[in-house]
Amino acid sequence: MILVYGGASDEVAQLRKGIRRLSRDVRGHLLLNDLPFVQSVGECRLKITCAESDLGVVDKGAADFDWILGPESWLAVDEQLEPFSVQRQQSSVSFQYLNPGSGPEVIYSTARAW
Repeated sequence: MILVYGGASDEVAQLRKGIRRLSRDVRGHLLLNDLPFVQSVGECRLKITCAESDLGVVDKGAADFDWILGPESWLAVDEQLEPFSVQRQQSSVSFQYLNPGSGPEVIYSTARAW
């Protein structure tokens, strides 16, 4: 399982913008660790890539992962992140499973829990 957590509404909006841009470029990629607000745990690196079809998450070894989805699936991930980009008061943890492909689950959560 890969947990992406936290992030203020403006940071989630930046992530969504990157995903939408990625969805328009088959063979394009985005390194989540390059986003200014991302802090890796255990030096884990996640590269997201737009491909012709959904492959899911591929373990490349040494804490490197590729998350490979088709354009339509990236747009679906963007839609699933929409509720987290709206600023609001939350007293409980909210989360969403994001990976429609194979491999480990990718979960976005408002906290380091789900």
